[in-house]
Amino acid sequence: MKNNINILILEAQSGNKEAFHQLVSFHDERVMSLALQLTRNMQDAEDLYQEVFIKAYKSIGSFRLESEFFTWLYRITVNSFFNFKKKTLRLQKQESLDLQKNPKHNISNDSTLTIDKDEVNHAVTKALNQLSIKQKTVFVMKHYEGLKIREISAIMNISDGTVKRYLFRAIEKLRPMLKEYRYD
Repeated sequence: MKNNINILILEAQSGNKEAFHQLVSFHDERVMSLALQLTRNMQDAEDLYQEVFIKAYKSIGSFRLESEFFTWLYRITVNSFFNFKKKTLRLQKQESLDLQKNPKHNISNDSTLTIDKDEVNHAVTKALNQLSIKQKTVFVMKHYEGLKIREISAIMNISDGTVKRYLFRAIEKLRPMLKEYRYD
């Protein structure tokens, strides 16, 4: 399989669009899964997914076959997510300033929910959004995508120890935020 992927990469680097489409088809589900876990929103995940493969297509010529293609795609996904998150934070700050200037436009979303799967998912999403971008990314790759520490390390270009530190800090922050949903 690895040899087939390498052949497709070399063909894609030579301009073969069909070879690139085959590379996408081998990896699209995993990239979409990661994008969805990171953004926690289908529309944002689809946008991120599209951005990842556009960037991959534009820069396929720079891929040197020194790492797994999947690792390279994940790195593009993570970096694109970081950029997306920075852009989103800037927009949220601007909206917050706008609301402070015009408080009459502030819309309240006051709905009461019973404790169910949707409430737990919402609580988890809210808690994950309280983490730093890197903590959230490492946590999602480890616990949602099932990647190993060394894989995450390669994708993010950081040491195994740094990955472990991000995971530890993420769990320490999440534990009190989600304590009412524990079932042990």
